Amino acid sequence: MKKSSFIILLILFLVNQNFAQKKSDSIVLQAKVWNKDSNKNISYSDWKTVKAMTVDLLKDFKQNQPIKLNQYGGNISMKFESTGFFYAIKSKERWWVVDPTGAAFVNVAINGVRQGKSSNNEKSFNEKFGTASKWIEETKKIMDETGFNTTGSWSEVETIKSYNANHPKPIVYTTQLSLLGGFSQKKKKKSGNKEYHELAYVLNPEFKTYCIEKTTDLNSSKNDPNLFGHFSDNELPFQENLIIAFLSINDLTDPAYQAAAKWVTEKKIDINNITKDQKELFSGFIANEYYKTVSEAIKLNDPNHMYIGCRLHSSAKNNPFILAAAEQYNDIISMNYYGSWAVTEKNKEQWIQLKKPFIITEFYTKAEDTKMGNTSGAGWIVKTQKERGIHYENFCLTLLQINNCVGWHWFRYQDNDPLDTTADPSNNNSNKGIVDTYYNVYNDLTKSMQQLNTNVYQLIHYFDNKK
Repeated sequence: MKKSSFIILLILFLVNQNFAQKKSDSIVLQAKVWNKDSNKNISYSDWKTVKAMTVDLLKDFKQNQPIKLNQYGGNISMKFESTGFFYAIKSKERWWVVDPTGAAFVNVAINGVRQGKSSNNEKSFNEKFGTASKWIEETKKIMDETGFNTTGSWSEVETIKSYNANHPKPIVYTTQLSLLGGFSQKKKKKSGNKEYHELAYVLNPEFKTYCIEKTTDLNSSKNDPNLFGHFSDNELPFQENLIIAFLSINDLTDPAYQAAAKWVTEKKIDINNITKDQKELFSGFIANEYYKTVSEAIKLNDPNHMYIGCRLHSSAKNNPFILAAAEQYNDIISMNYYGSWAVTEKNKEQWIQLKKPFIITEFYTKAEDTKMGNTSGAGWIVKTQKERGIHYENFCLTLLQINNCVGWHWFRYQDNDPLDTTADPSNNNSNKGIVDTYYNVYNDLTKSMQQLNTNVYQLIHYFDNKK
């Protein structure tokens, strides 16, 4: 072989080796992202090329290094003060949740751990489990195998409590109080005014009394060590133009109208040209009033457990004035995250400056291999259950690199049942679950979840040592 030919072959070999190395740094797949227009109509993009990082691809990371966990899933090698309840603490540069025994804890949860409602779902439930107690026992096994340690919002709290009363390894749970949601529904039903903006009720003087009365129910669980914390509401529309919404009430005696009118006058706002900053500042003012009211009521009736926010979403989770209000009154700030394949650098930079820790309380992907419609809700669409798992690993690995992220909640336990006529339109006929509507586990998905979840403490150590 001529020397020149040998050199060319050597160069090609080295280029190919370099390409292979770069290729192995991430997985490339196809996904569709959801879009919502001004009329709240949802559509999906064409297939886009996205890259994903998985545990297997982390350089020099050794999986399944032995770490002893306690009954909650806490890391007993990292100890803090034990209070008998969950709380959050900053140690050095990283925030942690501390479990009731004093062990470091990462909140890895599944939303909506509950039974389905359609006749087909009920039939499958009866054939597979027969009773609620058998169902929750089998569900706990799935959670243990896949490394989930908490049930998130909209789960079967009473069934979980019954399970915990008879098992030494409990299910950690959260509550969804729907304080403003319940109050606004009550007032709208009474007045018949369905157009009255939900957040305007924050300024209603009766709201504070309602919150205090509603949270008296928390007395029954205030001494329960297995309760992680309380959500006050879900996805309140702080991102909307509340100045215009409140002014449109057009009632001089209404507290929300009065607040908006005073705001416009004092800030010298041109209502025909309201700026982004003006809109965000007023939303922050309303958020502050909301958080103050609900947190005081929750802490009055349950001083032992954390207040974990109202699951901010859309642009509200990026509004600095809303986040400042949340910092003041939340023990942990909760946010639902859609539209980005992983947490963006902009979000990272903003959230890492927060004075409180945060959890992502909704995210998911849907796959086409179920043949479901997948036209409701948010989330990305990929082609297979295996790719859903790849997205899970990629997204959570991004979160673990943020020092004040203390967990995440996958949305959700079970697929949306297309035969459930009572379901909200956002939860209709879509592949969101770790089990299908017949309670069969998506093994290709949960395999990736297990790989990530069961290495969560080791991964934190890995990322912190690389900084």
